[in-house]
Amino acid sequence: MRTVVGLGVAASVIAGTASCSDSGGDQKAAPVKRSEEAANASPAPAHSSPAPAHSSPAPADPLLDDGVPTSDGLSAALPKKEELPAGWVKSGENSVGWRDAADAVMEGEDATACGATGLQAADLNGSDHGVISSVGNEDKGDGAHFSLTVLMDSDNLGAELTGPDRVELVTENMTRARDFWSCFSPGESGIGDDSLSYDTDRFANVHMRVGPVEVFVHTPRSGDSPSAEDWARVLEQRIRSVLAGQAPTARIAVK
Repeated sequence: MRTVVGLGVAASVIAGTASCSDSGGDQKAAPVKRSEEAANASPAPAHSSPAPAHSSPAPADPLLDDGVPTSDGLSAALPKKEELPAGWVKSGENSVGWRDAADAVMEGEDATACGATGLQAADLNGSDHGVISSVGNEDKGDGAHFSLTVLMDSDNLGAELTGPDRVELVTENMTRARDFWSCFSPGESGIGDDSLSYDTDRFANVHMRVGPVEVFVHTPRSGDSPSAEDWARVLEQRIRSVLAGQAPTARIAVK
């Protein structure tokens, strides 16, 4: 069951974006050390039975689980700091990224904004795991906010879900979104596998599906920021790279 966006969203956006900052280093396996006892041990007697031959299981892909992006996979699809417009930063411990991110989420993801009740909005499938990130030039007003989510079945919590199941859950949300945001006259943007573009009072928004991933993008309606649709196209390419087992390279065009 999806939580309806409300007054507590500002804190959740700021806290959530901080958790999505780059770790700054690759994880490496610790080297295996031979113990002194093993080094000095006598060889096994000749009549000892040989150890059974076996193959080690292949390491799990940290970015994909049965074709669905993990939390690390979703994080990999977010733009890196060096891929942002000049003077922009990512949200994290020492930055909010974009000063208006919380307001943009409140406007652009409020499923009750066009008259739906909270009970109706709660029918949206909620997050199984996801990442959010804000980027921008902080207090100067230009920026963007991204939300990438893999959904769970709100009617069957704990169910084992396949990749096609995850796709269907996002498709259900996209269908409901056309009603929930109808007062903003959402249009088909032609980005991703399914997408809507709509303007709220201060912000431009894109809601889309890319494979099993639900995506929201929010940007200012005025200023020098790249558009929400431009960012959505970049995210679509980056998510598709992750789904294909490739390193994302798409980046926003800097004018």
